[in-house]
Amino acid sequence: MKSLFLTLTLSLFIFIGSFAQESSLLWKVTGNGLSKPSYIYGTIHLICSQDYSMDEVVKTSFSETEQLFLELDFDDPEMMQNMMALSVMTDGKTAKDYLTDEEYTLLDNKFKSTLGAGMAQLQTLKPLMLLSMSYMSILKCQPMSFETVFVGMAKEENKEVLGLETVEYQFSVFEEIPAAEQFKMIASILNDESAALEEFDALVKMYNSQDIIGLLELMDDSEWNMKKYEDALINNRNIEWAKKFATIAEAKSTFFAVGAGHLAGNKGWLALLKEKGYKVEAVK
Repeated sequence: MKSLFLTLTLSLFIFIGSFAQESSLLWKVTGNGLSKPSYIYGTIHLICSQDYSMDEVVKTSFSETEQLFLELDFDDPEMMQNMMALSVMTDGKTAKDYLTDEEYTLLDNKFKSTLGAGMAQLQTLKPLMLLSMSYMSILKCQPMSFETVFVGMAKEENKEVLGLETVEYQFSVFEEIPAAEQFKMIASILNDESAALEEFDALVKMYNSQDIIGLLELMDDSEWNMKKYEDALINNRNIEWAKKFATIAEAKSTFFAVGAGHLAGNKGWLALLKEKGYKVEAVK
């Protein structure tokens, strides 16, 4: 599990405000006491290899910095262990308590065909885990992530990798969404894979055009919109990241790579940093 479909879908449902931004995934942050620039890059957490690309200016900007901050500390040897410990429902309930017999059978058949394991083995997993697994059924590729690429680049350049959040916190964010709604979303996605794949393809095209405002508009129109939970999924996290930015960037020039849905809008991370007095510039 990566930081999932976390920001690929749900965390992209953000309020689109009046703060205008250019089309760019890479942003340079200077001023307000920073001795060296830091950079913010918007990622997509799942992408097929044939759709993946990284501009040379991103690699150059990365090399100019001293450390890498992701949403999670992906080179923490205990991260996967912590994820697995948090992945199981502990309230005595299973997926059967939230799904109709028809929906349960649908998930069972889909996961058996793609993962080789059915709901008998998976029914105690939290919907967050099943949500990530559902995309293995939809995508006709072995997905990759920018986070993995950046961790590899950091190792090559002997840069420390750190996280803005803990695994425990990211799981707690999803606890804000009732489990019943999450399970129903999974069933809806798997019941109409063609529509889900069409949305995913459109999202990838918009992402590769670096149109962060268009990306948000696209997701706002999604059939699986979770806009009512935008404070928990996006806005509150942006506020916390903005608070942490000064301490991190003043200590070392930093390359931040987070879900692209966190960047734009008047409640986006870029706008919050601008309000704090930083100069925030698009890097073409």
